[in-house]
Amino acid sequence: MNKIKLHLGCGKKYLPGYIHIDIDNAPHIDYPDTDISNLHMFKDNSVDLIYTCGTFEYFDRSEGANVLKEWNRILKSNGSLYISVPDFKSITDVYIQNNNDLDGEGILGPIFGKWKYTNNNGTDKFIYHKTVYDFKSLSKMLSNCSYTNIESYDCWEFLPDNFDDFSKAYMPYKDRNGIQISVNIKCKKL
Repeated sequence: MNKIKLHLGCGKKYLPGYIHIDIDNAPHIDYPDTDISNLHMFKDNSVDLIYTCGTFEYFDRSEGANVLKEWNRILKSNGSLYISVPDFKSITDVYIQNNNDLDGEGILGPIFGKWKYTNNNGTDKFIYHKTVYDFKSLSKMLSNCSYTNIESYDCWEFLPDNFDDFSKAYMPYKDRNGIQISVNIKCKKL
């Protein structure tokens, strides 16, 4: 039986073997114009894996807890969540490394990110990041929302070689010896 894998907040990125869900509208998106906080189209305990990158920070902390509970609802027992968000600690390290230049690359974008999308009416809309996380704060929230086995994952091992998203973001750009901008966490449903 094929595993059900979701790519939430996929935007223009296509992951083979995944069901793509996004508020945006693009040909590869299976559920366009869909808020990833409400996955009513999936039954309880029906999904094997959820992957999301650069989306969770668009919800504030109280919204985020509800989103994690919704994702937990649809995950099968022992199902996996892979989540990647901007890492506040890494961003501050980049800031310090760049002589406290707030306008330097890798600082304001990850903190206050602005995403343009087009709804099904063809109207351009914008959403903005509402919070930031580090490993400790995101792990605590995941634990409070009934996730377990919380640990970092290697995006280079998890994702296909030719796939590039913010989970692979480094400063300087694509320099794996630099500072990784995102915290990448995998966990299981209790």
